[in-house]
Amino acid sequence: MAVSIKEIAKAAGVSTATVSRVINNSPKLSQKTRDKVLKIMKEMNYVPNSLARGLSNQKALNVALLINIEEPSSFHNPFFYEVMHGIETAVYKRGLSLIIASSRGEDKQEIVEWLMNEKRMQGIIIPSSLADGKLLNLLRKRKFPFVVIGKFEEGIKPVSWVDINNQQGGEQAVAHLIQNGYERIALICGGMDKVFNLDRLEGYKRALARHQMPMEPNWIVETDGSKNQAYSAMKALLQSDNCPNAVICGDNILSFGVMKAAQEMEVSIPKDLGLVSFDNYPLATLVEPSLTSIHIDVFQMGEMAANSLLALIDNPDASQQQMLISTAVEVRESSIRRT
Repeated sequence: MAVSIKEIAKAAGVSTATVSRVINNSPKLSQKTRDKVLKIMKEMNYVPNSLARGLSNQKALNVALLINIEEPSSFHNPFFYEVMHGIETAVYKRGLSLIIASSRGEDKQEIVEWLMNEKRMQGIIIPSSLADGKLLNLLRKRKFPFVVIGKFEEGIKPVSWVDINNQQGGEQAVAHLIQNGYERIALICGGMDKVFNLDRLEGYKRALARHQMPMEPNWIVETDGSKNQAYSAMKALLQSDNCPNAVICGDNILSFGVMKAAQEMEVSIPKDLGLVSFDNYPLATLVEPSLTSIHIDVFQMGEMAANSLLALIDNPDASQQQMLISTAVEVRESSIRRT
């Protein structure tokens, strides 16, 4: 049986009017009272009647996340769901709902325009891969709040975006390996059409230069992001005349390909080959040896993107913000040489 506002009020020790104000995000409440009521609502599995609220105040109750339904990597990557979780957590605190707006890329403008015309949402979050001048100009023309996930530069017009500091991550990976005695460091990553891979490459180059370490062109390998290509790339590197003694991988999938190649060629990790991987899947702790990882907090990225959007919804004239989230090294066995 559905929980009523009256039951929520009784459990929280407040009036039904106070519960109603929390649901409708009234500014006339203290944060303490708001948090108390929200906690009770969550414990009692209370779901606000969004339809009734929408009919009564004629106001959209949704925030949209635009996705490309034809980009399978989004759905295969568990971090996609962590980003969504971060967005939904922030949106829920405001009494709004997150909807997923699916497009095929080429029809994104029509999808967004339909949502705005139908008054289905108050704002939209757009991955940088789908953001372009035409779509953003439409949103600006309609004075519709939007935030981009991923670093996005568009001429002289500022855009609010949130991203991981991937240059910092590239630098941290190199510095960690150097501190552990590795001096010939390769980089195996995904496509350089992605800004985050270019940023990681820039951090990698900058750190090698700062530490006056060698960098060979063939040590930088671009792949399609698959385990098989990482496996082939690592085998070729290990068979070369000037093979590296450490490698940084763009994610855990690439790292598993590297580990397979090293095992087949009887190259010991970490004794003969140090390994650091971007991303920090749960599997990173379960493989042997466990993977040293560059941790990226994508939940925080989603949460910050949503909060930035909510700020623009509250004040459309607020200044645009560009935010980078720091990375950190999670040290495990794959980069610590055994003595």
